[in-house]
Amino acid sequence: MNREPIILYVEDEKDIRHEMNEILSLDFKNVIIAENGQDGLKMYKEHNPDLVITDVQMPYMNGIDMSKSILEINKYAKIIIMTAFNENRYMTKAKEIGIKNYINKPVNINELFDSIHILLKLE
Repeated sequence: MNREPIILYVEDEKDIRHEMNEILSLDFKNVIIAENGQDGLKMYKEHNPDLVITDVQMPYMNGIDMSKSILEINKYAKIIIMTAFNENRYMTKAKEIGIKNYINKPVNINELFDSIHILLKLE
């Protein structure tokens, strides 16, 4: 990738959103933040990010429905879903729509960055 990747981070909890923005911004210059799935879908359409990282349970539109809409726009979209252990029904749905990348909460930052680097094929 010759340019700085654009990462869209979607999370409804303000404190987590702020903290993850700071962490992601340590390695990536172009981090876009959305506070729910509806906002995330809008940001995806506006910015065409290289990677989407999303929470599952959010108001207005959950992360799975947002991801499904994104994949309808771009079937090659790279998406990481962050999920709590008790959200198995969401993970089944995520797999059904073709999402293979997910990270359990609480998020292990090293695991997250490893996944980002693999998906974006960064060194």
